[in-house]
Amino acid sequence: MTPEEIEAWLLEQPFVLAYMILLLLGSLVSFIVLILKVGRARRIGTHTVSPWPLKTSDFALFMVTLTLWFVLSGAMLMQFYSWMSGEGSEPGTGMMVMGGILLQAGMLYVFLRFRFHFRSANEGPISPKIISLGQSLFLGLFYFLASLPVVYGVGVAWNGLLEYLRQQGFDINLPLQDAVVLFQEASSPIVFVGLILLAVVVAPVVEETVFRAGIYRFFKGKTSVALSLLISGTLFGLVHGNVQSLPGLVAVGVCLGFAYELSGSIRVPIFFHAFFNLNSIIWILLLPANVTG
Repeated sequence: MTPEEIEAWLLEQPFVLAYMILLLLGSLVSFIVLILKVGRARRIGTHTVSPWPLKTSDFALFMVTLTLWFVLSGAMLMQFYSWMSGEGSEPGTGMMVMGGILLQAGMLYVFLRFRFHFRSANEGPISPKIISLGQSLFLGLFYFLASLPVVYGVGVAWNGLLEYLRQQGFDINLPLQDAVVLFQEASSPIVFVGLILLAVVVAPVVEETVFRAGIYRFFKGKTSVALSLLISGTLFGLVHGNVQSLPGLVAVGVCLGFAYELSGSIRVPIFFHAFFNLNSIIWILLLPANVTG
């Protein structure tokens, strides 16, 4: 769809237009408030997150184990599906949901195994500030809204660069992120609910535990906060395996780490992540397939 066609479609969809306006206003207000808050604090992290005092060799083993689990879980899924359905067929959406749960469960187990096996007496708590569930939810929503100008800005700039390269004659045809395709192709209500639970509950808990409580905290003990945010955010983007959305996902990863460092509680980026994924699902469902595609 052209920009003119999208504008005409939005004018015919008052609910979608209202949601977009509320999201825009909320993100701008939250972004300004966050800038003022950081300016008053004069530094990132009033409740400083403690580093993960893991030896470099042990952390390298941790990353290798995670990588092997990514490969192994995918191979296990494909092997199981071939036994069930025969050679040459592609796994359906329901099987992909099961694979996602398997992947996430393994990631969480690897982190917990390494954290408790290599536990150090010098290690501080994952959440140095204990805040209520309600406050965590509110702060997660706040940081999610405040991140949107950055995340969408990076996404627009990246898509603009890709379009410029196409105009220069480069053949660039990048696939959609797997999650977008899965939601578009989900036909069973049970599978659809499973996808939502995976995206809004399971993934935020597991990925924030691994990438923020684990990877970010390790690098914070080795380098600056800014570089630690960038490294953990880049790894977070890369693990999603999609070039089309990579810069935006890196920006999300950095913002999640920023919310963790500034709030002092792992609950906050978990809720932030949940709101981000929920918002993405809402747009997948609201927008026509030729816009999301």
